[in-house]
Amino acid sequence: MHNWQRTFAFISGTLVLGLLLIVVSHNFIHYVDREGTTGYLFLMGFGLVYLNLNFGISRRFIIKAVDLNWLCYLMASLTIAPTIFWVYTRDVGLGQSELLFVVITIFSAFLGTYFGIRRGLVKRAIYIRRLREDEQELPDSLKRPHDDLRPN
Repeated sequence: MHNWQRTFAFISGTLVLGLLLIVVSHNFIHYVDREGTTGYLFLMGFGLVYLNLNFGISRRFIIKAVDLNWLCYLMASLTIAPTIFWVYTRDVGLGQSELLFVVITIFSAFLGTYFGIRRGLVKRAIYIRRLREDEQELPDSLKRPHDDLRPN
């Protein structure tokens, strides 16, 4: 593993972001069990938050990391693990919507990871193509500038 520092930083960062997300949003989980539009909107809101968070993390990681796509799914698992742990260990008031909330959270996190990987691969290809296009031959005067100096 060439970039273990980047990998460690991303893995620990996703766990911290997952913990931060549940600490900030735990007061809103019980709204998912409401009847009608309110419950669906809060459920969709939680799904979008996890989708966007994992999309951004995966995209940024894949741009620099080569052949480590599986790590993005590990990071998605670490992002949603605190939420699932919180839901199953505390009475958050979900009632019968508990399983639906967990399934939507897991699905949206992995969906965001999947699309983040795809977008990261595209951005990496664009980045590499630009590097190759900008790579130009140096003029002779810049290749070895110290050869023309006098030894005084």
